[in-house]
Amino acid sequence: MNYDERLAEVVDAVAHDDIYELSKVYPEETRLELDWKAIARFEADVDESEEVTLSSVSGVASDIVARPETTLEAIEAVVREYDVPGREKPMARTSVSVVNLPDDATYAVGSFSPADWSGRMLALEGQITKRTEVNPMVTEAAFECLRCGTVTYIPQHGFGKLREPHECQGCETKGPFRLDETQSEWVDYQKIRLQEPPENARGETEHIDVHLKDDLAGNSRVEGGTRTTFVGRVAPVYTGEVVFEKELVGTGYTVEEGGFEDADLSEYEDIIDEVASAPDTFDILVDSFAPSHQGHRHVKEALVLQQFGGWTRTAEDGTRHRGDSHMFLLGDPGTGKTLLLEAAYETAPRGALTDGTGSSGAGLTAAIVKDSFSNEQFSIEAGTLVRANEGIAVVDELDKGDTSDLDALHTALESQQVHVSKAGKNATLPAETALLAAGNPTGGHFDPSKDIAEQVELKSPLLSRFDLIFTIRSEEDEDKIREIAGTMVESRQRAGRRAVGDEVEPDDSGPSVRLSRDEFTAYVTAAKAIQPVVRDQKVEREMREWFVETKTSLPERYASKMGESEYDGPPLPITARKLDAMQRLAEASARMRMSETVEMCDVERAKPLIERSLADIGIAPSDNSSFSRAEAEAAEIGL
Repeated sequence: MNYDERLAEVVDAVAHDDIYELSKVYPEETRLELDWKAIARFEADVDESEEVTLSSVSGVASDIVARPETTLEAIEAVVREYDVPGREKPMARTSVSVVNLPDDATYAVGSFSPADWSGRMLALEGQITKRTEVNPMVTEAAFECLRCGTVTYIPQHGFGKLREPHECQGCETKGPFRLDETQSEWVDYQKIRLQEPPENARGETEHIDVHLKDDLAGNSRVEGGTRTTFVGRVAPVYTGEVVFEKELVGTGYTVEEGGFEDADLSEYEDIIDEVASAPDTFDILVDSFAPSHQGHRHVKEALVLQQFGGWTRTAEDGTRHRGDSHMFLLGDPGTGKTLLLEAAYETAPRGALTDGTGSSGAGLTAAIVKDSFSNEQFSIEAGTLVRANEGIAVVDELDKGDTSDLDALHTALESQQVHVSKAGKNATLPAETALLAAGNPTGGHFDPSKDIAEQVELKSPLLSRFDLIFTIRSEEDEDKIREIAGTMVESRQRAGRRAVGDEVEPDDSGPSVRLSRDEFTAYVTAAKAIQPVVRDQKVEREMREWFVETKTSLPERYASKMGESEYDGPPLPITARKLDAMQRLAEASARMRMSETVEMCDVERAKPLIERSLADIGIAPSDNSSFSRAEAEAAEIGL
């Protein structure tokens, strides 16, 4: 059996049904996807339960990786001439993609050796941060000689400059030539920048540019922020020096669809079950979150619930109800805000970290830009909210952000989409993201003579998008200062003794169970697959009545605090968004309990957090009866 016959046998074995289905929609669709592992198992004569690796195979499966260009061309020739019953003409425009490469040919961006993989096929997992528009690309250029009119056809290879004829095939002169667009051959072309997801890039991020042609270009699912696995050939790019750059010539891709449901948590099953069944699940999680940060327990409780979040759903009339909670921490310098933000970023299954002064050119949302990436044409670049899609965007010093950035946030936080427009170009990117932001009061420190609303350099409409806003002030109580100082000194010195090899006694001062960062993340990931709902009308009534009482009783509750002054409304209005915030936090609490039902305990857990937030920003007096656990801490900040 020669090689072509072997290819035909492989294609018939693994793709007979797929080719038949493609023939029904051809030529509207022209691409056939082949499963690499199916090819490898067929050649090795093993069943689907057997794991196959690149190092254990030979034949066609090996050739696809080692010589992708020639092998895929040969497979395409077989597919185009494949005998489909009832079809008279061959499917001459069919293209072939190979997906589902083995683990030893699948890498994260930046984790493979370009030298080892140069010219070979591999799969790269990452997140799309930038893409060009779909543009025409010439694959065979027709040049007309302006002296004698002879047309010379020049195949175009690679993605660099246009190759012109050396001389005319008619008059044998060196031109001049004119590109004849009508006689040239064209395909669609798009360039993608693939980068490590922000939660994996704990430092500088690596990226690679991916070239897509023909029907691979322009797919609406290939958008900024999308987590995608691209399959293609690693191509070194000449730079004029001995060190080349690297690119990926894409031959296929798989867009992530499953989200957290596909995460492999088998390693953490025991600890997840232990924490979920514990009577103090919430305390375990709160104590495991930023354990070196002392105080502000109500803030840590809120940030833990933000990790779980509610879940997004769409009503029958098309109304979309977001599940992510947005939170803002306003505090004096040196009060530990950054530590809390970093803890949220480190423990989130997905997330992005930036600050208002140092965000990328795309800013916090997205941008349409012209730069060298797109040869000075327009490209769309994803910003922080888009990159953190389905996770948490952590933004320090939000109040220092660019005005246009902050204005764009106003719509993005509610709709969870980013809309960008420039020079007639428009794009909409997904941003199903929870925002955790922090900032300092104007002047650097709180002024007790001013309302909180006057000390925030953010507009009221943007502030109203936050479910919870907390103030974090410098501690003045001597006992608490002593406790914080003791914790800070002990934490640093224990770490130092451990680093130099001294024996360190176990720390018995913490909770009996404390999760590591990876265990915490695994627990959150497992919980986010749950979609809890309210099944008890008493719970619905409690949330309803809480909102009505909170909104309508403000004048009465303020009266005793204001003496003879006339009440003219709170510094920031209480709107129906606070009721939405209550429902989201209650759902997050149910998820935290690994429950499919929102119960009264979840509502009672959310109430004091919202009431404390209202008191912190001066909307409600600090003696609300529903403060519960948060009430005891209200005196700490002088409310």
